Parts: sequence; C-alpha cells; structure tokens
Amino acid sequence: MSDKALWFTIFLSLYVAYCFFWGVRGSRNIDNPEKFYLANRSVSSWVFFFAATAATFAGLTTLAHTGLIFHDGFQYIGTSFIAITVPLGSIFFFKRQWMLSRKYGYITPGEMYYDYYKSDAIRIISVIVTFFVSIPILAVLFGATGFLVSTLTDGYVSRELSMWVISAIVLFYVTAGGFKSTVSVGVVQSWLFMSTVLILGLVAYSFIGSFEIFGNTLSKIANSPISAWGKTNGYGGGDYNGYFAVPGVIQWVAGLGKNEAIGGPWTSMMIFTYTLSFMGIILSPSFSMWSYSVKHPKVFSYYQIWGSAAIVGALLFIFSTFQGVGANILGANADINNLGLSISNVLPEISREDHSLVVYHLINLIDESAIWLTGLLMVGLIAALQSTAGAFLMSSGSIITRDLYKAYVDKDLTWEKERTVVRLIMLLVFLASLYIATFAKPAMVLFSGIAISISFQFLVVLLGIIWFPWITRGGAIFGIIIGILIVILTETIGQQITGNRLPWGRWPLTIHSGVWGLLFNIFVCFSISAFSSVSKNDIYRSHREKFHDFMNDHMGLHPSRSKLRSFAYVIVLIWLFFGIGPGQILGNLFFGEPGAGFETWVLKIPSIWGYQLIWWVIGIGLIWFLASKMDLSTLPNKPIQPNDLFKGPNETEADENYIDKVGTGYGWILILAGLAILTIIFYAYVV
Repeated sequence: MSDKALWFTIFLSLYVAYCFFWGVRGSRNIDNPEKFYLANRSVSSWVFFFAATAATFAGLTTLAHTGLIFHDGFQYIGTSFIAITVPLGSIFFFKRQWMLSRKYGYITPGEMYYDYYKSDAIRIISVIVTFFVSIPILAVLFGATGFLVSTLTDGYVSRELSMWVISAIVLFYVTAGGFKSTVSVGVVQSWLFMSTVLILGLVAYSFIGSFEIFGNTLSKIANSPISAWGKTNGYGGGDYNGYFAVPGVIQWVAGLGKNEAIGGPWTSMMIFTYTLSFMGIILSPSFSMWSYSVKHPKVFSYYQIWGSAAIVGALLFIFSTFQGVGANILGANADINNLGLSISNVLPEISREDHSLVVYHLINLIDESAIWLTGLLMVGLIAALQSTAGAFLMSSGSIITRDLYKAYVDKDLTWEKERTVVRLIMLLVFLASLYIATFAKPAMVLFSGIAISISFQFLVVLLGIIWFPWITRGGAIFGIIIGILIVILTETIGQQITGNRLPWGRWPLTIHSGVWGLLFNIFVCFSISAFSSVSKNDIYRSHREKFHDFMNDHMGLHPSRSKLRSFAYVIVLIWLFFGIGPGQILGNLFFGEPGAGFETWVLKIPSIWGYQLIWWVIGIGLIWFLASKMDLSTLPNKPIQPNDLFKGPNETEADENYIDKVGTGYGWILILAGLAILTIIFYAYVV
C-alpha cells in the first residue's frame, strides 16, 4: 500500500467511525415520527448553518464547478451566483413554510400541498418528482465517490466496489438515526467540504507564485486564440477571447446539439436562467422538508447570509476559480503549453472531456510536501459528496413513506411499523441509485441533468401556498405538469425520446431548461387560475385564504420598516439586472478590455472577474437586507397558537434539546478544534 493510500485509509476510518457513532447515537429514543424525520423540530442555528450549507452545495459543486471553470473560463464563473440565488429562494419560502409546519404539524411537504390544495394529484406528483430526482442524483454522487477511490488507488480498487462499500456508511447513519444523525454528520462534512476547497485554492495559488504573475499570465492568454469556445465575434461588446468574456446577452441559436452559441454558451441570459433554476435544489420537496426542522426561523438567516452567500460565495468565486483557472496555467492545458504561456508544468495535461479530474490532480501536487494532507483532502471530497447524498436519501425515503405508503396503502400505520417501512424504502432507494450508477450510466447522466430543473417547477406550487391565494388547485396541477414536460423537451433526453426530431437542442436561445419549463408553467397556471376566478368555479378559495390570513397575521413587516418595501423591490431588480442579468456584459470591459494587456486592467485581474466579485459582495448585502431588515428570516411577530410546539420567541430560545447540548457543550469546542487544525495546515504548508 502506498503512503497516500495509507493516509487516505486512516482518515477514511476516522470519518467512518464518526458517521457510525452518530448513526448509533441518533438511533436512541426515536419514539415518534418528529424525532426521526425532523430531529424533533429543534435543529439549532449553528447545526443548520453547517449541515444545510454542505447539503445544498457541497456534492453538486465540489468537482463539477472547478472542472467547468477549467474548461469554460471566466464566463462560467458567473454561475457562482448560485451562492446568492439559492438563499434568495429560501428567503421567500422557508420562514412561511416553517410557520405552516408548526401550526399544522406537517412533516413532509406533500402533507402541506395536500392540506392546502386539497389535491391528491399534487401530493403524488411530489412523490414521483422526489423519486426521479433523488435516485439519479444519488447515483451521480455515489458514482463519483467510487471514481475518486478508484483513481486514488490507480484502479487497484474498482469504482463499483468502492462505491458500494463506502456509500453504505450513508445508508447506515441515515436509516439508523434519521434526521438527527444526518445533520450531526453534516456538520463535520461541511467543515471538510469548506476546508478542502479552501486548501486546494491556496495550493493552486502557491504554485502560481503571486498575484502579479497570475494576472500577467492571464493577460497574455487573453491576447491569444486559446479558448474552448473560440472568440466572441462581437457578442458582448467586442471580439474577445471567450475564456475572458460573457458572449452577449442572448444568442438566437437552436441550442447545444443543433447550432451552438458563438464564444461559449454562458451568455448573460444563460447565467441568469441557470442560477435561477438552481433554486430548484431548495424548492424541491426534498429540501423544503428541511425548513420544518429548525427551532425558529431566525436560524435560516445564518445559513442564508453567512453559510451560503458569504462562505460558499467565497469558495466558488475565489478558491474554485484559483483551482480551475490556475490549472490552465500550471500545465493542464495542452494549448497553453504549446504556446509557452504556462507558468509551470507541474500538472499533467488534461483533455477537455476529463475536466472533472482537475481537482484530483491538484491534490497530487502536495504529495511530496504533505502526503498526509492528500489523504485528508480525498476524504474531504468524499464527505462533500456524501453530505448532499445523505440529505437526498433521508428526505426521499421520508416523503415516499408518508406521502405514498402511509397516505394510500396503510393509513393506520403504527410508528413502530412506519419506522421499519421508511428504513426499507431508504434501502430500496439506495440500491436503485447504486444499480443505476453501476449498470445504467447513460440513464444516470440524462436524468441527473434534468433533476434540479424539474424541482424548480415547484416554485409555482409554493407561490400559491406562500404568497398568492388566487392560484387554484387546477392551475397548480396543470402548470407543474406542463413545466416538467417542457424541461424534458429542452434537455438532451427530449431529443432521445423524439429521435432527434425536435428543431431545437439543449437550452435553446441560451436559456436554461428550468426557466423554459417555468415560463410555460406560469402561463398555464395563471391562465387556469384566472379563468376559475372569472367563472367563479374556485370553491376552495376561502379555504386557501385561511392559510394566508394566518401567515399575514404572524409575519407582517415591522411598522418601522414598512417604508422600505418599495426600496427592497428596487434593489432586488437592480441586482438581478446587473448582477446575474443582461447587465453582466458591462463587466467584459468595465475594468479594462480583456486583450488590452495587464497594465490596462484596473484591478489587475480580468474585468469580468472583478465585476462578478463586486456584485457578489453586493449580493451578500442584499441577502442580509431581505433576511433581517425585511423580516423574511426573523422570528414571527407573535406566538403561533394553538396545537404547536412553538411557544414564543423567549420560550423557544430557552428550551433545551439534544442539539442545544451539542452547541453549548462540545459543539463549539469541535469548531475551535477544526479551526486549529486548519491553522496548523496553513502554517505547515503555505507559510
């Protein structure tokens, strides 16, 4: 066994032991559904802060984001604004969902959908979507875990064997301890995810040498034709290297697979619609369920402002950028090497098809100086993948059990039997995902590619529940069905189903499939709802308004800030336009033209990157303003009565539960220990 494999085995054993510990501890005293599914609705601020951050972002960005920055350049970095749009989506929906769950005792979103719309159809759709979203994503995450281990051992341990063995730990702690174990393990998974991306960014930067060398090298490449997508040919304000510019606001093309965008696919409209569609991760039934678990809604603000917008934003905009862009100038790009523009050749050349290998090769850079750290970073990648996998496995098993089996098969299910059923269903979901990852890789890729876009269609269903009582049951049902169909038809799977007969390809007009689906979804939903209102066929309107009366009664904006409402609308629209919308093309040359040379770059970095960083910082302020000052993630203005676990702001804060003890007992000690370890690593390697 090599030294690297030995260190990897040591750290993996420690990680597995921690997961096993929480699986066993979480399994104690699970004597009612709320303890298993929602950790007794008492997840505290810092636990949710770490666990939700990792579950939302870690598995879906750790490998893919760096690899695509390596391939597509600075135009792709614009997709890092998911760090702002994801919390933006949760700001508008999480608090009100929490209030409804506390008032009416919902455990799954399907129960809320059914109770509000009085519709079995929406509840069943949520189960079907959960099934077809969770399994492909789990397959991708488990498959990536196996691939990492196989690559580390140079193929000695196969992808399939390592995938089945290592992924089993997720099944154990999720099925044994439920949500309590999932979020407790998620805390450490979050630390590993954040430290891995941070350290790899610092590693890449240390091999680059300095900021001036970095900027000078990039300016030379910007003057060359080297780019995966060629030049922009006038799209976006000039004929620039596509690696350094957003190729226009929109391009009138049929889409990937037919005729592709000039200069790259990441136009302003593509970035705008992609980052909005990524909201599907927290609008899906799987993650809506997380909003029911916290002690009070102020918990959400820590995750939204600091976990997502600030920390994940920094990891994606800065450290992943150093990884992806740095790999190009450290020997991984053959074209740059051939022109003699690379700083060094410490990385092996990587083909554009294998861009996901960038992270693995960056880890190899520290083999000689800190072999133990390579083992820790590999475990960090696995933990990042498993954090999202655990979240999906937990919520999907819960939703299928309660919204399908308990609702329609055995309504008188006792808790002892229900606990057995949910564990069996989780096992079946787990086995189905591993089967697809092992024997049906093309299907895994196709279905995982549409998963988040399909989940995004629940936006309209939630708009009805949370904000607009005039959205009817029929409008919500037919809207989401049409939206899902349009998503399928504007993705690769649509071409395969129709035998490539569609006149468009993937993402026509450089608009993401999630937004194509949403446009049709909204049109159908609003049209049917309007017709029902005019014809006075909406017999459930008064029923739905009871929910909205309750929320409005408990969530009104503080009188001292009521005048800020119009200001909030304005700044949100400004940020959407200039941050992730058409205004992005201003960033192509706002701080100096890409090909004009290093001396003309005002910020000494490519103009588009500097523009993105500025609007990211503004986005953090926007999230803070909406969450705290517009009362969208604060405590309700009065206690929720009756039949509710929530007693009032002061009483809620005073209640003790197991997670309180984690936080006040040894939780912060673990945080400090983690920071100490990071400090030692930084000092030993970087300094």
